[in-house]
Amino acid sequence: MKVTIIGAGNAGFVHAAKLYELGVELCICKNSKSVHNKFFDMVERESGFQAVDVTNESNTFFVKPQVITRDIKEAVDFADIIMIMTTTLQHEEIAEKIAPFVCDGQVIALIPGYMGSLIFKKHINKKIHYCEWETTAYNGRIADEALVRITFYNPRNAISCLPQADSDFVLGKFSKLFCNTKFLRKNILESAFHNPNMIVHTIGVLFSSARIEHSQGDFWMYKEAFTPSIINVINAFDKQKNDILEVFGCNRLDYFDAAKWRNAKDLSLDSMDVFRSFAQSSNRGPESLATRYISEDVPNGLCLFSSIGKSVAKNTSIADSIINLLSALVKKDFWAEGRTIQKIMNMQVVDRDAILKAID
Repeated sequence: MKVTIIGAGNAGFVHAAKLYELGVELCICKNSKSVHNKFFDMVERESGFQAVDVTNESNTFFVKPQVITRDIKEAVDFADIIMIMTTTLQHEEIAEKIAPFVCDGQVIALIPGYMGSLIFKKHINKKIHYCEWETTAYNGRIADEALVRITFYNPRNAISCLPQADSDFVLGKFSKLFCNTKFLRKNILESAFHNPNMIVHTIGVLFSSARIEHSQGDFWMYKEAFTPSIINVINAFDKQKNDILEVFGCNRLDYFDAAKWRNAKDLSLDSMDVFRSFAQSSNRGPESLATRYISEDVPNGLCLFSSIGKSVAKNTSIADSIINLLSALVKKDFWAEGRTIQKIMNMQVVDRDAILKAID
């Protein structure tokens, strides 16, 4: 299999490293010039980059992709599988860019998804196998101008597919590329709702906004933010989330149980103990309120969630409150710019049956 990763940021380079280590033919494509330009320039100049995997005895190796490019056509032509690892805010732009070049039978994976497959389908009139992930298989960061550091491995990674009939085929592909990716969610709505960032990023930033601004970069959200009272807010949100999931035939799944399932090899451990352990190993940040924890997860996560809940007459008051407060906090109207089920389905009125048909 030939894999193209579109999105040359932290997640893109981390997953590129693991694929290259496996011997996969690889293309890395940088879509924008907003961040990590200096690192990408170095990768082009050196024809690769150094990676260290601290999850595997600090194994260090040089990653040399077959193709390193900013040319979308070259990147798409190369691939059997296209992994979109930009922020979800770029989905519409990327769908428009790749549409002229994709071919029947290619797999397009959105990592994360937030039901972005429906956006790509609007632009691409081809028989594509779509796949959405709720989170990444590995975590890590570009450590400096020459090194990518892989810092965390999720023992379990669940994906969903569109159409659902393609699930076994697509899972068969990704289970060969990532040994932890052997599990399916029911549909792309379930994957979107189990994206952990929609809950912890938004709640954590909202209740820590003064601390973030005051610390001027010395803030560790996962270590600092989630005190017992903030956990209460997460649990209240979680109840509303599960009430909506049940409407769509999905099983209830507690946020912290879901986090344990992803993060811990030993499922007999206490879920909160696993969450606290993950928090202690997490990276510093965010450094300011100009963060994707707000700019992405509010409009594309919470607004989508709220719109789906309202379409089936379920309570979304916690999400609505967070959207309102974070809109005021950063002086943006997230309700106006946010991703909604009505927008991505091109329908003014949406109900349960229409959503189920769209994600089947």
